[in-house]
Amino acid sequence: MRVRAAPGDRRGVLSLEFALVVVGVLGALMLLAAAWRLGQTRGEMLDVAAEAARAASLRQHPGAAAAAADRTARATIGRRQVRCSEFDVVADVSALRPGGSVAVGIRCVTRLEDLTLLRMPGSVTLDVTAVEVVDRRRGGSR
Repeated sequence: MRVRAAPGDRRGVLSLEFALVVVGVLGALMLLAAAWRLGQTRGEMLDVAAEAARAASLRQHPGAAAAAADRTARATIGRRQVRCSEFDVVADVSALRPGGSVAVGIRCVTRLEDLTLLRMPGSVTLDVTAVEVVDRRRGGSR
């Protein structure tokens, strides 16, 4: 025997609406958390690039400056909460002279699952650059 609801019977509609709202709010919160974590990771990458650029600006010779930038970036990213499946460091030391500048670019490809701690497919590429001015009064070699 099949039971049919009478026309105008709205029993259970409120529960269904509540469930849909809860799912929507939880989904929005998860996306908000993912966006926040992406911004936080980008900030950490900028810090890594800035440390690498500073290390390069303290060197006297372009080869040593590029090596210092690479070494510092790799050591610093290892201490952070960022996991990169691909990690590249490019140091522009063409203006390495007192009063000049050094630019360090970092590229990190990270899985969204590692970044957000949610089961999100795919990956994201973070590209950041930091520039450090070389001290006009520096002296000695390092």
